[in-house]
Amino acid sequence: MKSLLRNSLFCLFAACLAACNDENTVYHSYQSLPNEGWGKSDTLSFLIPITDSIPTTFRLFAEVRNRTDYLYHDLHLFISQNMPDSTVWRTDTIAISLADSTGRWTGKGWGSVFQAETFVKSVRPLHPGNYTIKVMSGMKDEKLQGINDIGIRVEKQRIED
Repeated sequence: MKSLLRNSLFCLFAACLAACNDENTVYHSYQSLPNEGWGKSDTLSFLIPITDSIPTTFRLFAEVRNRTDYLYHDLHLFISQNMPDSTVWRTDTIAISLADSTGRWTGKGWGSVFQAETFVKSVRPLHPGNYTIKVMSGMKDEKLQGINDIGIRVEKQRIED
């Protein structure tokens, strides 16, 4: 029953996100992690189709949904991407703060699930095509507990007048 309620809440949340889609968002997707934990060598892959024929600058964001049983205040991720040139891979190590120094969750959420996001970098693909973003845990745990989903969002960079 608890699992059914959790899945229903995630479906409702996903539907709200889809309805509130920003016109600058070109890609937004989550991948769920197993309940038994995220293996240290498990890689999540996101295929990003870029169709703009005129080079545009994109902003990459990493998003995390964690449960209140997550043991740490932050999450370290290795994010590899083959943008702007599909033949060259670049890897960034990022840290997402999930709780403050007192242990209070800093993301948006309710009940036992919270969501946080962080800006990764701006990139400018040289040409249209399919690009890949790979995400791995940068934490020491062999099986990281307490993380529900990892997401990637790609937005066109807004030009401020």
